[in-house]
Amino acid sequence: MEHLSNFISSLQHKVETLRVYIDSIENGHLVSKADRIHYVSNPLNSIRLVRRTREDWPKVIAYIRNQESVKVPNEEMHKLVNRTPNAEDMQEALFGMDRIEHFYDLKSSDMAKGLVAAQQLQTPMTSPDCLALADYMYKRSEFRRAAQWYRLALSTITEPHNSMFGELYVPQREELRKMFIISRLQEGSVGNLSDYLRELSQDPTLPLIHLKATPAPTAVELGCRGKFPPGPQLVCRYNSTATPFMRYAPLKEEEISRNPLIWLYHDVIYDSEIAQLTNLTRDEMTQGTTENDNHEVEVNRLFHVQVTEDDGGKLDKALVNRMADISGLDVGNTTSLARINYGLGGYFPEHSDYKDLKLHPELLEEGDRLFTFLFYMSDVPVGGATIFPEAKIAIQPRKGSALFWYNLHNDGEPNLLTRHAVCPTIVGSRWVLVKSMLNYEQMFRKPCYK
Repeated sequence: MEHLSNFISSLQHKVETLRVYIDSIENGHLVSKADRIHYVSNPLNSIRLVRRTREDWPKVIAYIRNQESVKVPNEEMHKLVNRTPNAEDMQEALFGMDRIEHFYDLKSSDMAKGLVAAQQLQTPMTSPDCLALADYMYKRSEFRRAAQWYRLALSTITEPHNSMFGELYVPQREELRKMFIISRLQEGSVGNLSDYLRELSQDPTLPLIHLKATPAPTAVELGCRGKFPPGPQLVCRYNSTATPFMRYAPLKEEEISRNPLIWLYHDVIYDSEIAQLTNLTRDEMTQGTTENDNHEVEVNRLFHVQVTEDDGGKLDKALVNRMADISGLDVGNTTSLARINYGLGGYFPEHSDYKDLKLHPELLEEGDRLFTFLFYMSDVPVGGATIFPEAKIAIQPRKGSALFWYNLHNDGEPNLLTRHAVCPTIVGSRWVLVKSMLNYEQMFRKPCYK
């Protein structure tokens, strides 16, 4: 935008220069068509006209063609264009919006008005925005939702400022009507065509009738929608017993659950550390995926991650000591941390951190993953909760806090209640830091809980 604005300013300066030239010629020389012969009959007018067309006009043409008079930072603009989102990024953004609408059971008409999960974002969607989502839904065979978005695209069309804007930005009304009808026919029948035409003329805030059965919401979706019952009223305390150091600097401990064992520690990672840990670019991170329990063929980007083996530097030692203070366990001398970022609609499907040695006998020598640390390095105003569907627990990220839980029972068997998921991020950017440790390394340190 900055380069484009500079380019427009340069063009405007050129236009103003040419306008001054035109005004200097027209001043005092405006003649009607009938007076043109009379005008050039004046020898002073004739010589001036001939001189201007012979000497001045080529200079004007040269000035018009001279690109140096218009500062066009072509190389810089091309570099920026090469860094702009590609087709895969576009698909990821559309999929993110799809997740947000689906997981939180939102009305598309509210989203189009900028009302998302009870938050008025003051950013209504344009007709091209709605059309992009409609086409995406149609390609994924979400025909009712596609029709809803086609109708919204039709209702949000505004008159273009000029023909160029109309050609570039305004969808064709007839095309939108056609795609709405086709979307409804994909799930309905030609015999109900009159009903679909009537729907097309209805208020777009009215939901469309489901033409096929809709599956019941999953436990993850219910948790993301805030449908879990209130949790037990447990306790908050200062933990000063896990390590000797904590007698001098106790930690704020909030007991979230006793089955599974989950604690939330407040103010345990600091802004200066977070700034250092989140100082990453997209190029330094890789696309995050998860081991898919459902064995779906389609692979979608879920988040971006960087896993680091740190070298025992100052920050690394501080994190090692802090995790030892929180857990009272042996976390090693250096960390192996996963720094993860969830952007627009980024989420993590339900999964377990344990492996289950019965299914992975190759891990018998080192043991299963005993516990997990999850440091929250950003606030997430809307969405992005960590949920435990079987335990019906949801925790909203809070910058500076850390979630700590055991994945295994005392006998080393997996605790199925520790399966968890991450709800799609709606507002904000979700940064977390994740660390897991193996069971056998803690056999002489881990307390046995009832």
